[in-house]
Amino acid sequence: MEPRVIELETHLQYIRRDMDEVKADLKSIKHRLAYSAGATAVILCLLGWVANSRFEQLVTLISH
Repeated sequence: MEPRVIELETHLQYIRRDMDEVKADLKSIKHRLAYSAGATAVILCLLGWVANSRFEQLVTLISH
């Protein structure tokens, strides 16, 4: 019976190691998503600002 217990303990160690790797991967993915969302928000704000500042020029070009 002792070898089976040792084998089960070994399997549990592997499962714990794999779960720790999965947790680390998820944490990394969350950080990447947060950075990507922040960068996207900044880019959209800049594009909105540029579009807003150029809107008056477009209106004057069209009206003349």
